[in-house]
Amino acid sequence: MVMRLEKMFGKFRLIVIIYLTLRSIASAIDDFTRRILRKKPVLYRLEYHAADHCNLNCKGCFHFSNLVTSCTFPSLDGFKRDMNRLCELFGNIGVIRLMGGEPLLNPELSQIIQTTRQTFPRAKIHLLTNGVLYKKIDGNLLDVIKSCGVEVQVSLYKPMEHKSDEMKQFFQANKIKYYISTPILYFGKYINLNGVSNPKHSVNGCHASRCTFLYNGYIARCPLPFNIQHFNQYFGQAISMTHEWINIHDEQSEGFAIKARLRRPMESCRFCGRIMWVKWEQDNLDKDSRRIEDFLRI
Repeated sequence: MVMRLEKMFGKFRLIVIIYLTLRSIASAIDDFTRRILRKKPVLYRLEYHAADHCNLNCKGCFHFSNLVTSCTFPSLDGFKRDMNRLCELFGNIGVIRLMGGEPLLNPELSQIIQTTRQTFPRAKIHLLTNGVLYKKIDGNLLDVIKSCGVEVQVSLYKPMEHKSDEMKQFFQANKIKYYISTPILYFGKYINLNGVSNPKHSVNGCHASRCTFLYNGYIARCPLPFNIQHFNQYFGQAISMTHEWINIHDEQSEGFAIKARLRRPMESCRFCGRIMWVKWEQDNLDKDSRRIEDFLRI
């Protein structure tokens, strides 16, 4: 089954490359037009961790959340400062994805959502969750999600498959916009410790290559330059990607220049190989039992 999945991905790879190329061209044309009209550029998508840790412990987690050994939440004041700065740099952000880890673990999630809506009133806001804590969407958080027009997107893993209909009923009863994925049966391993991959080839085959990520005053083309710290710390590695961090608070920062840099492959993409699909599994609760092989494209 895994081999069939890899073959299927290979068949659609060219389509993905064409789509991403056309989108990049369209973005460049839009930037050119906005420069002429003296308007701020628009950022296609932004992702942000409302929590680095998770309650599901997926083996080989793309964001390394199963390697985070303590509760790790971002600074709310820092997030407000970053969003205000992004508002100065960009006229709008198409989609803002609040995720993790598991965002419903964060007791300040309602304030994060409100800040997001206040700074970018025209953006789509998606709250990505594994659904385990869906019943925590009540009281003030429920009111904020509804008033801010947030769509709750559930990534459906095996432990919650039997709760799918129950979640639908909950969201419908509370008039929450929602999306529940089809069951997620496979995860992809992609890390290349030797750093010998061709960055352009890695970008063309990467589902996260346009997932602009915000972290503590910086953004990058994808989450890896920030989240690699968890991989390094857990496995005693020293893969440095801080040179990919774009300081949005630098006085010289400018929206169009940032977008141009985000369109280029990162040098760090050489640590990403073509995805190897494996069956989804859940790690046990022993945080000392993670294996580096679960993340490596071998």
